[in-house]
Parts: sequence; C-alpha cells; structure tokens
Amino acid sequence: MIPAAAVVLAIGALVAAIARAALADDDTSPPSAPTEARASDLTCRTVRLSWAASSDDVGVAFYDIYHDGQHMTAVAGGTLSTVLDVVPGARWGLYVNARDDAGNVSQASATVPIEVPPCQTDTEPPTSPTAVSATAAGTSVTIRWNAASDNLGLAGYEITRNGAPAGSVAGADTTSFVDSGLAPNTRYEYRVLAKDNQDNRSTPSEPAVVTTGAGCATPLCAVTQVATDNDVPWGLVQLPDGSVLYSRRDAGDIVRLDPVTGAKTTVGEIRDAESTDGEGGLMGLAVAPDFAADPWLYVMHTATSDNRVVRVRYTGGALSGDPQVLLSGMPRNKFHNGGRLRFGPDGKLYIASGDGQNGSWAQDLKNLAGKVLRINPDGTIPSDNPFGNAVWSYGHRNPQGLAFDSRGRLWEQEFGNSVTDETNLITRGGNYGWPACEGTTGNCANSVAPKYTYRTTDASCSGIAIVRDALYVACLRGTRLYRATITAQGTLTGMESFLSGTYGRLRTVEPTNDGHLWLSTSTVGDKDSIPGNSNEKLFKVTLGR
Repeated sequence: MIPAAAVVLAIGALVAAIARAALADDDTSPPSAPTEARASDLTCRTVRLSWAASSDDVGVAFYDIYHDGQHMTAVAGGTLSTVLDVVPGARWGLYVNARDDAGNVSQASATVPIEVPPCQTDTEPPTSPTAVSATAAGTSVTIRWNAASDNLGLAGYEITRNGAPAGSVAGADTTSFVDSGLAPNTRYEYRVLAKDNQDNRSTPSEPAVVTTGAGCATPLCAVTQVATDNDVPWGLVQLPDGSVLYSRRDAGDIVRLDPVTGAKTTVGEIRDAESTDGEGGLMGLAVAPDFAADPWLYVMHTATSDNRVVRVRYTGGALSGDPQVLLSGMPRNKFHNGGRLRFGPDGKLYIASGDGQNGSWAQDLKNLAGKVLRINPDGTIPSDNPFGNAVWSYGHRNPQGLAFDSRGRLWEQEFGNSVTDETNLITRGGNYGWPACEGTTGNCANSVAPKYTYRTTDASCSGIAIVRDALYVACLRGTRLYRATITAQGTLTGMESFLSGTYGRLRTVEPTNDGHLWLSTSTVGDKDSIPGNSNEKLFKVTLGR
C-alpha cells in the first residue's frame, strides 16, 4: 500500500505541474538574461561554462549554450554549469540564453571568448607543395599543385602572386585555386605554401609563371577597391544618380560614397538603432523603384526591444525628418537577426527576419521571427499575403540574402547551424523546415527543399545578388564569392567559387546600376558590436560573361 503522505506529495506535485502549465500558456514574458558567464577548466577538448541564474515569472526551463551563433547544447533550468566539447585551436565566443516552459527566450549573456589550445605542440612545418603549374584563360589564372604532407595534418594552402597574398584554400585535399580579375597581357609569378593547424607554414614552392590573355573570358573580370571603413558595412544601395549609400552596423549611421572619387560623407544616423553585443545593429537598406520621385530610404535595424523596419526621407544628400516605423516586433537577440531588405517587381518590400535564437518561433505563424516577410511600402499588409499578416514564408533560421531573378522569383540565402547552409527559392506560404530540418538533414518531409546546400565551413553566406540571371553569393566563414546560373526551371547550375581567401570574410554583394557588383568585407570586429574597431573594404567587381 502506498503511504498516504506519498499520495499527498504526488497529488501536490501534479497540481503544481498543472498550475505551471496553465501559467505557461499565458506567459509571454521572457526570462532575464543570464549573468556572470565565465569559462574555466579549458583543455584542448573541453571547457566548463558557468553562469548565474536567470529569473522568470514562471520559471526557467532550459539554458541554451551557443558559440558564435551556433547552438551547442541545452541543459535543464536548474543547471548553472556544463562541460562543452571544443575543437583544438578554435577561437570561439561562448554565451548562454535562458528559456521558459512557454518557449520565451531571454537575451543572451555576455560573450566569453576562448582560445582553445592545441592537444599537441607542433613546431614542424609541412613540406612544400610540388609540381606547381599556372594556366591562363583570358584574365583568369588556375593554379594547381601536388599535395604537401605534414606530421600532424594539413590545414590548407596559401597562394601568393608576385610575392603578395592572392588567396587561400582550406583542407588537405584541395590542390587548385582560381585567381580572377587580373590585368590583361601581364606576367604573374605564383607560389604555394602549405599550412598546418598550428599555423606552421612550409617554405614557398618553386614558382609558376604565366602571362594573362588579351581580355576577360571568365565571369569575374576585375575587382577594384573603392573605399575602406573602420566599421562593418552591412546594407548597401546604389541610387539613381550613381552614388552609393551603405549602413555602418555598429556605428548606427549611413554613409554616402562617391564610387568615382571614393569620397565619403555621413548623411545621418538612425538614433534608435541598438547593438546586441553580437550581430545586431543597423542592417539592411533598400530603395523603391520610384526613389527618384519619392525618395524614401528603407532601413532594418535592431532597437532596444526588437528588430524593426523604418523609412526615412533622403533629400539634399542627407536624411531628413524622423524615421517612420513600418514594421516592429521582430524578436532580436545577440545573433540570428536576419536583416536584409529587397523590393520585389510587385512593388512590395521583402524582409529577412532571423529566428531570434528560438527555433520554435520559426514555425509560429503569429510570430515574425524566422520568416521572410512582405509589406507594402507604407507598412500596411498586402491583401494577398498567405496568413493575413506580414508572413510570406516561414521555417527559416537566419536568412540574410534576398534577390529577385528576371522571372520575378525570390531567392533567399540562409545560415544553417552546423551542418549545411542553403539557397532557397521562396514560394508564397512555403515552410522551409527549421528547426526540424537543416538543409536536407533532419525531419524534412513537410518542408520546401533548398535549391543548393553548402557545408557551413565552406559558406556561412550573408548576401546575394542576381545579375543577368546569375546568382552571386557572398560568404563569411567560407571567405569566397560563389556564382551559379539560374535556369528557367528554377534550379542552379554551374556553381563556381571565386576570390577564395583573397579578401577574407565577404558580407554584402549588391548589383550596380550598370550590371556589375558591389562587394564588401566583414573581417574584423563583426561579432562584438563595438563601433570603429573594424578594417573593411568596399569593391566594385566587373563582370564578364
């Protein structure tokens, strides 16, 4: 027989659970951000992350641990310390979010930077690559070599052109590199160095000498640096008069760039833009096709409590008047804010909204997180939106690239967590699977399949642009620019990689008025929200075929 006291305790526990569930159903308040995040016991394989408890009106159910926007693990709400697996030699930023039973997610803790030591000290450099050759095709050169060897394992190769860095490739098995945008009828000397996981470098290979042809015969013909900036250029638009406006994410202001002279002028700031100690801030820009007659500049930015889209007049070379809030209530967090804007051929404004580090929101049609959104230029909801609100498609993790092809189809670029990134063709009301499905991995049966997937190590791409039905994809972690042809059937063919490692992390790519590309880097200080601690470049890319 069960003791009466045990029965009473069991009933009490059941009643308490029912009460908590009832409270959770009505709970819309997130927990407070965890505090006092700290790392200890760091080895080459593990680290302990600890933090002080969050508070919540109902109770913290879980803590989610991330590094640099990638989810690592979740622990129960009563746990305030956990041991994490790490990668030897990695440089990560760790942080933690609190989550309650209703699925409300807190803002993130402060970031804890770690530098993981190697498991074995290595001072022996790799052997030099051999049989280096260089072949020109117009103003593009392909360099090939035989693999080097290393006592512990190769990390990749670095390529020099006339003694200066030309680019790099990762992995021991990649033994070729394409150098594009070179001068015609010019002699170049290439050497290749092997690198191991502890940054030991081989001696340079023997040189391979080649002379380029008389003209460009490849998709990418020239890359010309137009300007530099000490903040992170994020959104970028070219105006009808040829000038360029770009947002500085951490500084919160907008700059006018004369692409002919390189002269820059600050045209105004968005006063309500706030950082997130990560990747939020002043993000996407867009102008409507009738900008010359009705000069509104559309801006997506992080505010104190949310992400929002505003518009502000741009007259006389400056922002004028107070911004009008068109759409608010998109959840914000340290990472996963989305941020890209694009006007469609239908005259509507399309918005890439991240999941705010809460995957369940991506499937909630009443929540604006993890979506591609669509609004009228004045902020009203179009009557033909599929769900009666701003949602156009859902099930997205952290979409950032948006672009339309010549047939009016919307393409989207999306960050995966740790498996695959994806390029999607967006359909009205489509479910793209997150969080159950990442790329083509997981429970993807009821979601729209991506048109192309990439390993996260080769991609982590932010911006896309379409010029003459060729898709260009700017990648951060992958440090390259992808190009593919869009077919009439809505597929991608002939995927190629350019500028691999040449300029570092690439953030934004946009079409120029004359049918080429603007391209910007995001190499330093792009995860800390500190204004003015970057070292970035803006380029014009001249396209060929």
